[in-house]
Amino acid sequence: MKLKYFFAVILVILIAQGLLSINSSYSPHYTNLNSEQSFFPDNAKYKSTNSDHFGNDNLKGAYTLIFFGYTNCPDYCPDTLVKVRKLFKSIEDKNINKNVNLLFISVDTKDKVSKIKKYVEYFDKSFVGIETNSKNLELLSKRVGVYYKKIPNEGSIDFYDHTGAIFLTDKESKLIGIYTPPIDINNILEDVIRVF
Repeated sequence: MKLKYFFAVILVILIAQGLLSINSSYSPHYTNLNSEQSFFPDNAKYKSTNSDHFGNDNLKGAYTLIFFGYTNCPDYCPDTLVKVRKLFKSIEDKNINKNVNLLFISVDTKDKVSKIKKYVEYFDKSFVGIETNSKNLELLSKRVGVYYKKIPNEGSIDFYDHTGAIFLTDKESKLIGIYTPPIDINNILEDVIRVF
């Protein structure tokens, strides 16, 4: 009888080790940044579509996908936001109980919060956007490694070349990863299920 229990305990241990090794061998699809720094500079506050004092505290408690773009972007920005909307719809449809947010940060200092709100909420009512000024945009872009440059043109609309990656913060507002183009929503969904 004792031998039977011994083998049952050994079997349970082996199964548990196998399950743990399956999860521990998972490698997320984002580039791990191993950063201990919060996304925003300490005490920095930005005007957002849902708060006049948006900062690191607003990122806490959820994983946040952060995308830099601008409201007049003709192609890449809307395409990325459509993909993230599809991701959020998949999370909802599959009843995945994960708290994931999208934060859009404009690289065009002419984009004001009222325009950004209309833009991001066109894609999803839960998306949040932030307006920037030259100083805080420069500080933030250097902090997280975002490239942006105004493209010279003679028209009335400004165009920008900018980083197309999606940055990832954890539930403590720490910058932990980056998804580089081409953005694959299925890969992000797998990470949401297995890592977030």
